[in-house]
Amino acid sequence: MKNLLLLIFAITMLISCSSSKMVQQYKNPETVSFEANKVLVIGITPDEDVREIFEKRVVKSLEKQNVRAVKSIDFFESSFTNNKQSLEQLNNIENQLLDAGFDAILFAKVIGKEDKVSIIQSYNNLGREFHTFEDYYFSNQHLYLNEQKQSYTVYNTETSLYCICPGKERELLWRGEIEVVDADNVNRNINKYLNILFKGLKDNQLLVSAL
Repeated sequence: MKNLLLLIFAITMLISCSSSKMVQQYKNPETVSFEANKVLVIGITPDEDVREIFEKRVVKSLEKQNVRAVKSIDFFESSFTNNKQSLEQLNNIENQLLDAGFDAILFAKVIGKEDKVSIIQSYNNLGREFHTFEDYYFSNQHLYLNEQKQSYTVYNTETSLYCICPGKERELLWRGEIEVVDADNVNRNINKYLNILFKGLKDNQLLVSAL
């Protein structure tokens, strides 16, 4: 039984270390719930192709939740992202958004990237009894040879939901940090991100319904 518990613990640790997840999140304590009439989705990345794919997928997912959403790449001129904006220009943009019926902005960006290595099948040793030094060393010597290792990349993302309702002055409603384990496929990575994002929004009664 002891060996079985160690085995289950080790497997759980390996899975948790290599899976996408919500790392931390913050919700404005004054906001109980929030439903937007129209959301602007902004992906912050210098890669315009990735931004186009990302915003399109997020908008499509929001529309499936009966939330009106628009890609920023369709709403703004290219000069908005290619040039720095002054506070006065941002205030003018906010007025444009209000006039266009928007009352929320969803920002998403990659804030970091980490290359990690996990030792595959190392949990096998936890479930075994080694009666001698030779047994233990022989079963683990592959670690010296860098065998049975798996490398993977983790992207650290930050997503922020702002209200641009009149009188709110771009108030932050929610922010979440999501780790996405790279699957070497943009669409698959976005799917992982969206699953975690929508769970976080539903749990906090923001934008999308929990039903």
